[in-house]
Amino acid sequence: MKLFVQAGLLFIGAVLFSCTDSAIVTEAKIDTPETNWTQTTKMDFPFEITDVSASYKLFYQIRYNNDYPYYNLWVNRILLDENGNMISKKLQGMDLFHASTGEPYGAGFGNFFDYKILSDSMQRFPKAGKYTIRLEQTMRKDTLSGIGSVGVEIIKNIQ
Repeated sequence: MKLFVQAGLLFIGAVLFSCTDSAIVTEAKIDTPETNWTQTTKMDFPFEITDVSASYKLFYQIRYNNDYPYYNLWVNRILLDENGNMISKKLQGMDLFHASTGEPYGAGFGNFFDYKILSDSMQRFPKAGKYTIRLEQTMRKDTLSGIGSVGVEIIKNIQ
């Protein structure tokens, strides 16, 4: 019986250990005050790159509700080096709701929906070090209601 318990604990430990993903560089989110994202609110996500030979996937993680007035969201994604110098700037649009049916994308719980959107699948970084991804909403309306949080996930591509 003791051997059975030890084997069971070893199995559970192996399963838990295998579920951790060492390829995740960072996963972070920032909540918006009162589910409002203003154009002056810049979302900064610091992270560190150690392997410049690898490419990385960049994802946006948007939490929103039915109060969001549009079907899409446009953001500037700015990549900054450790000194705050801009390396790149990219305007990107993403659909949060189906344009004709109005159905929300992502997984829902209550009135909120969580949606993970691929930004880039082969992002490379020029050197090892600390970086920041800054997201700015660029919609025509200064204050966007219905955005609960904005996040970034960076995953190292494993060959």
